Amino acid sequence: MDNYITFFPVGNGDMTFVQTSDDLKILVDCNMKKLAEEDTNNDFNCFEYLKNNLPKDNGKSYVDAMFLTHSDQDHCRGAKDYFNLCAPESFDKEKIVISELVVPARLLIDEDLKNEDAKAIREEAERRLGLYGTDSSKASGNKIKIIGYSDELKDYSDYIVPAGGTIDTINGKKLIDTEIFVLRPVKRDTDDEYAGVNEATASFKLTFKKDNDEYIAILGGDMTCDTWKEVIEYNPDLEFDILLAPHHCSWHAISNEDKKDGKVDEAISAFLEKSKERAFIVVSSKEIKRNDDNPPSYRAKNEYERHVNEGRFQCTANYPDSDKPQPYTLQITKQGISEYALDSASTSAKKQYNAYVPKSYGMRE
Repeated sequence: MDNYITFFPVGNGDMTFVQTSDDLKILVDCNMKKLAEEDTNNDFNCFEYLKNNLPKDNGKSYVDAMFLTHSDQDHCRGAKDYFNLCAPESFDKEKIVISELVVPARLLIDEDLKNEDAKAIREEAERRLGLYGTDSSKASGNKIKIIGYSDELKDYSDYIVPAGGTIDTINGKKLIDTEIFVLRPVKRDTDDEYAGVNEATASFKLTFKKDNDEYIAILGGDMTCDTWKEVIEYNPDLEFDILLAPHHCSWHAISNEDKKDGKVDEAISAFLEKSKERAFIVVSSKEIKRNDDNPPSYRAKNEYERHVNEGRFQCTANYPDSDKPQPYTLQITKQGISEYALDSASTSAKKQYNAYVPKSYGMRE
């Protein structure tokens, strides 16, 4: 089977759906609004899409895993309304089951969560941690992983995947042709009570293996300029085929200087340029306009577009048009990466791009 990455049009927020070649369904963040269910509302109905595209177990839709990069509202909105955050015996069949919950360590130790969805996810994570060492912990709906390290969580070491670590199982199943490498957060950002939530965001490198070729997708969450530079420093060979631009095309993800007159950080510009000949860059944000908004920043958009070939930059608010945006899907096959047609039966609408074998990667010790 092929791999698919779908980016949802959820305004200034993130919601990414990954389907692996071994048919695992992984959701990274959510930003789902109740208003989208109303016929008179133009917001895309993400819940309806998921219910129509997820597998079912005993009549209940489920994701094999749900990853949360950090606790900001625009990355977890709708968690309480649309997902079962409770023990399996209490599942609501109308809500989606999270077979395995993957959360950043910061979520579990932060005493000042800003929204009710993040608090509900933490409560559910704590319920699952309470099953540690029992047979129940292995049941679908009870599994959990923790991204990043904190001394406060050392008793759950079997669940922890630190920066530089690899996730090789999802929902108890071995990943065959997909690898999930944790880029961030490093230990000090998880433990430092003075670090901002965005500095401690979880970030991932997904590698999709096709025969002798590999395709790399980077999901950076809300990385800041400094944390992105750190990823580049720790991974000097890192290149990419698909990049979800950090923090919804924020200027301060690519520069520490003033957003009107400042310059793009040289390390980030050089990093983007390395992958130019094959890369797709996706921005999950509202429509990018020439104004003072940040995010999304019009200047940042121009910078990203400068580092990709024509047709390979996409803002989710404009696909296929801004009047009624739809999910934007990239398909990864042995032949390369293509934009997947809205009408999956219409293969002629796919744009096929050349394959490429990236360099090897490594994490600095």
